[in-house]
Order: sequence, then C-alpha cells, then structure tokens
Amino acid sequence: MISRDGLSMRLFHASMQVITSEGELEQLDVENGKLMVEIASAASAAVAASNGTIKDLFEDMARSVTRIEDHGSAVRFWSTWFDGLAEAAPNGDEADYEDLRNMFDSALDDVTRALAAGLCDVAPTDILAVACVAVSSCDDELDAFDEVADSVEEAVANDPDVVSLALSRFLRGLAQA
Repeated sequence: MISRDGLSMRLFHASMQVITSEGELEQLDVENGKLMVEIASAASAAVAASNGTIKDLFEDMARSVTRIEDHGSAVRFWSTWFDGLAEAAPNGDEADYEDLRNMFDSALDDVTRALAAGLCDVAPTDILAVACVAVSSCDDELDAFDEVADSVEEAVANDPDVVSLALSRFLRGLAQA
C-alpha cells in the first residue's frame, strides 16, 4: 500500500526531477524544454495545494496543467495522462498495486484515444506503453516505481524527444520515496 501522503511526496520528487533537468531538456528543444518545466511546476503546485483523496490529487494536477496557455500536444499529453490516472485512482487515501496498474492502464487508454484524435504525439504515448508493461510485470507497487523508471529510461536512451525525456525524468522521480 502507498498512502496519499507518500504518493504526494513521490509526485513532488517527480516534478522536481523534471525541473532540475531543464538544461538537458532545453538541449533537445529550448521552447518545449521550458514548457516541460512549466508543466512540472504546475503539477508540483497542484500537489502542494491538493488536500483531497488520491483521485483528487491527480484531478488537481490535470486541471493545473490544462490551464497552461500553450495548448499544444505536449500540454494535452500531460493533462490527458494525469486525467487518465485520476479516472482509475482510488477515491481514498491509500492505493495498492492493483490500483496502480489500473491507473496506468486507464491513462494509457486515454492518451491512446487522444493520439488517435491527433491531439498527442506518438513518442510519449509509446513511452507510456513501456511504463504500463513494466507496471504489469511487478509484484508490488513499490517495486513498480523502480521498474517503470528503469524501463522508460532504457526506452528513451537512444533518441529521446523532449516530452518523452521529461516523462522519463518524471517517472524516475516517482521512484524516490
């Protein structure tokens, strides 16, 4: 089991991992690198301000990212991902491994629908699919965070785009307790 507070701390670390990767992200794409930092900052602020359930936490993150003025595919990817996580998140203060698997599967479904509608790019959607496979291969939720981070880092190592690299950094941050 992971508590809401424990998940909040992991989400804060995840956001900070993206923010501290600003230079690396900007080397790939200056404008979108800055946008990834803005998205992570919005997500972090939402985590700090949220005081509801785990479901509320992800809904707050999705709303916060949606408010970013640039409504390009990167913003839509992140807000759709957070919204998909929220759809399957428990409406309480604890999540178990099954909850986590369901959350990742729901998020991938939402992002895949957005991709089909032309609202998201292929690369981060493919990276999210790698994360879902990694979650499904684990024994518990704590192991899943490490497996997801390792799998995604390997998937973006050769030719990352800025959104996929930011997602990789975010997922690495989730592995930090």
